Amino acid sequence: MKEFKRVFPKTIPLLISYLLLGMGFGVLVRSVGRSTLVSLLMSFGIYAGAMQFAMVSLFAQHLAVLELVILAISINLRYLFYTISLLNPLANEPLWKKMLVTHFCSDETFSLYITAGEDGGMADADDMYHIGLLNCMYWLAGTLLGALLGSVLPINVEGIDFMMTALFITAFIEQWKGTDHHFPALLGVGASVLAVLLFGRDSFLLPAMAVILIGNLYYRRKYVN
Repeated sequence: MKEFKRVFPKTIPLLISYLLLGMGFGVLVRSVGRSTLVSLLMSFGIYAGAMQFAMVSLFAQHLAVLELVILAISINLRYLFYTISLLNPLANEPLWKKMLVTHFCSDETFSLYITAGEDGGMADADDMYHIGLLNCMYWLAGTLLGALLGSVLPINVEGIDFMMTALFITAFIEQWKGTDHHFPALLGVGASVLAVLLFGRDSFLLPAMAVILIGNLYYRRKYVN
């Protein structure tokens, strides 16, 4: 419990946002006729907000397995790059902890992983585990509340899926304010805009991620000690 008490204050912003986002997701799932159990299984098994919200709209469509796999990779590819940066901090940890820390690595949780250390840098493996577990519990609690509310109240769900966009914008602003290294943020925005212009909205993600990866590796090697 000492570990949870130590890291809990750092997760309070996510407690609020994940409860609200989880509730929105739970309501959406119930609005398309799926059960509370399905919403909880999705929130724990997928645990990727953007993909979960996308999956709700896919319930009414008949996608082939290959199409679904490509969609999931396109939306969640960024998590590959997140977890690569965790290889060294988790190198000496047991397999179960590595698996859970990486599974809990949402966008916002990753932000805490790399800034929640005592010196404002990378948190240690134990803190990552407890931060990730708390955030996952917040997401599940919000999902459960939303699913229960959606099962008893007639809720207009129009616009709820914009909550994820708002959260990404908030996380971007907080990261910008919390670091002096703004090149990665500018690279992410610039590469994404350029890729949209060149490849269109449906095909921009993979090219943008490739440019972001190469650019950040170069920047880290040349300018970050």
